[in-house]
Amino acid sequence: MIAVETETITLTEEQFSVFSCISYFDVFKYPLKPAQVLEFANVKISQAHVNLVLNQLIELKLIAELNGYYFLDKSTPEYINKRSDSEKRFSKKQKIIKRFAGLVSRFPFVETVCISGSCSKGLLDEDGDVDYFIITSPNKLWLCRTLLIAFKKIFLFNSKKYFCINYLVDSNNLTIPDQNPFVAAEIKTLLPVSNKALFEQFLAANNWTGNFYPNKFNYDSSFLKEKKSKKYFFGFIEFLFSGKAGERLDKKCFEITLSSWQKKFPNFNKEDFDLNLRSRKNVSKHHPRGYQQKVLTELNTRLEKIKVLAA
Repeated sequence: MIAVETETITLTEEQFSVFSCISYFDVFKYPLKPAQVLEFANVKISQAHVNLVLNQLIELKLIAELNGYYFLDKSTPEYINKRSDSEKRFSKKQKIIKRFAGLVSRFPFVETVCISGSCSKGLLDEDGDVDYFIITSPNKLWLCRTLLIAFKKIFLFNSKKYFCINYLVDSNNLTIPDQNPFVAAEIKTLLPVSNKALFEQFLAANNWTGNFYPNKFNYDSSFLKEKKSKKYFFGFIEFLFSGKAGERLDKKCFEITLSSWQKKFPNFNKEDFDLNLRSRKNVSKHHPRGYQQKVLTELNTRLEKIKVLAA
């Protein structure tokens, strides 16, 4: 089933799926265990079949294994130590991460908070941040974001170590339009902190992620609080701006922020600006480094000499 043609390797669909999975996480210098390969393979497959394919790819010298971790053959085993250190750091900081996530959940007009990024995979690099994906009340997204950013700048001295607010949608706009392996992986690994019902509505609205990862069904609920957090002072602010005055202020916050971003990032064309700094009434996305594009480009580089055997 394997053929080599001028340095191009042809793999079966299952072999390509497993190799692609390991290649994707290699972009993050993250070796995988077999169970994780199963979760992030892009075809329906069993754990036994995954294990068989892993051995086949080792024989082809496309991947390597050490201490139960699998990584690209050309990568360094030091990635295992890096992963272990990041996992230990995340575990050590879990209490403080939960406190900050709980604080975010009490802010005015916040309906659901999820931990995203590397922390959602159980990792915290030495210079890493805690990223949040937030679902807000309708017509209050930009007011909510402005309050969060103001708190960070005033009370946290603009530190985003445990308070990185980079993606918000409102509860009337739950479907994420960017359908690719990167976004699907981010959605599938979100750690919900509050409002289980709305979070599960969000997952249902983005069931397209199953087209990329059909073997991953469950989410990690270890950060989820069953009881709704009382907002106290924040609740008073929410009540104060719950009507038309809040909507007008929300519109003003949107206009000011959008104008600021357009001046700050003049090099983005319209398409790239929408992808990385999507700014609409019901969504705020702040990824100015274009990380999504970089990851997908790196993945394609790792797969460029691989072809899939036709069924």
